Amino acid sequence: MLIDITANTFIQSIQNSALTTFSKFIAIVFDTITLTLISLAIAVYLYFKISKRKGIFLASVAIVTGILIKLLKEIFQRARPLNALIQESGFSFPSGHITTTVVFLGLIIYLFASKKHKLEAVLIATSIVILVGFTRIYLRVHWLTDVIGGVFVGGIILALSIIIYKRVGCTRRV
Repeated sequence: MLIDITANTFIQSIQNSALTTFSKFIAIVFDTITLTLISLAIAVYLYFKISKRKGIFLASVAIVTGILIKLLKEIFQRARPLNALIQESGFSFPSGHITTTVVFLGLIIYLFASKKHKLEAVLIATSIVILVGFTRIYLRVHWLTDVIGGVFVGGIILALSIIIYKRVGCTRRV
């Protein structure tokens, strides 16, 4: 796609060692496995200290998100861009980093942010998603449309998860 080629060409024009190092750091912090493990750790805490239902909810969504990412990558089988700055395996669409980041941050906001601070939390989360998306393209492991697809898939997973959570009565305290 022209938009993918244009985005990758622009990104290559701003490449420098400091930005490469920073992007590699972001790739580790917001890795699908890293965020899934953090989600599961928070879920265990929730389960034992705050609410069993919230713990089960967070763990379930984290696991389902990982499965859906793998499934979608196998369905689309889109090749990654050439000459990546880091080693990545598997297919590129949708971006697992972005999908997981959207779901993780969205659920953290939903479960923990007070109404008073929700707008600020959403703005910070949005900035983080944009940053992670930029670094995925910068490192040449994803196309722009992989990142956009990851935002879309993550948003759908997040919205459906919250709808299901509300419908099954999980908002009651246990």
